[in-house]
Amino acid sequence: MAEADAKVKDAPKKKKGLPALLVPLLACVLGAGAGGAGAAIALIKFAPALLGGGGAAHAPAAAPHDPVPEGPLEYVEVDNAFTSNLADSGRYLQIKISLSTFGGPEAVESIEKHKPAIVSAVLAALGEVREPDIESAKAKDDLRERLKGVINSALKSKGEPGGVEEVFFTSLVVQ
Repeated sequence: MAEADAKVKDAPKKKKGLPALLVPLLACVLGAGAGGAGAAIALIKFAPALLGGGGAAHAPAAAPHDPVPEGPLEYVEVDNAFTSNLADSGRYLQIKISLSTFGGPEAVESIEKHKPAIVSAVLAALGEVREPDIESAKAKDDLRERLKGVINSALKSKGEPGGVEEVFFTSLVVQ
């Protein structure tokens, strides 16, 4: 029997308590956190529809600076390939763009007429682009919006009403 007692004394003691409960407790806390985050996202996304009362999402009102659609949607391809060094690296960005407008033939004509000013404005804006400005889909959407503003400002500086609704990337290469 002394031999059996010696084996029991030499055997490593099992630790009970905290480590055994830590994994399920951690899983519960992380699950609750993920559920709360999902609820917050859902609330942010659907709160306007719920507060509006109708349950159906309403189209957003046009911002005061957006031109009111006048004619059919038309697309204008900008033939230039824009190439620019990224501001924070040795890499470069090359894009091609198309523009859309509801301004009718007058808007298309003003875009064509002032294409040199548009090209210059786009190149100046691209000179400020950094790698984070093109890393995600959201970043690229933000860049498209920035280019839209730059193009409309260039048109307005030439006495035109602007009228570019959207900028589309038809090609985007980073090397």
